[in-house]
Amino acid sequence: MVVGDGRVGLAADRDGATFGFWEGHTLAWSPGEGQAPTRLDLQTRDVFDAAVFYGEVLGCAEEQDIDIDYRKDHVLVKLGGRVILSLRGGGVQTSTLAHLRPRWLVNFAVDDVERAVTAATRAKGFTRTLQAPDGGVFTLAHHEP
Repeated sequence: MVVGDGRVGLAADRDGATFGFWEGHTLAWSPGEGQAPTRLDLQTRDVFDAAVFYGEVLGCAEEQDIDIDYRKDHVLVKLGGRVILSLRGGGVQTSTLAHLRPRWLVNFAVDDVERAVTAATRAKGFTRTLQAPDGGVFTLAHHEP
């Protein structure tokens, strides 16, 4: 779909976790800097199948600066020594509970988690894993020194 001077798409992986992508001008940002997400987490059914899928779809294997750490039950993608992407198992495609189905979580670092949770709750978000009024799901963590 054309949006402004670019194009946007929404898709789902083989396990049903939805994700979006953008083609066009973007602002420069680095994970965890300013208001940018600090890390993305994928809860999926099959960790290694998901790693291959996203590597092929997004061309991650071609990036020179990333380090991929394959562990027994999850995959960590690091940039400059920091984990920016975590793929973990445990997703249940057929669950009636949204928090158990395969999904992406967006993590933001904040200076005061309690204050941020209070503000999100006042704005009709939910605590623990927070949900924005438009349905987006995210978590919060303290800024790393």
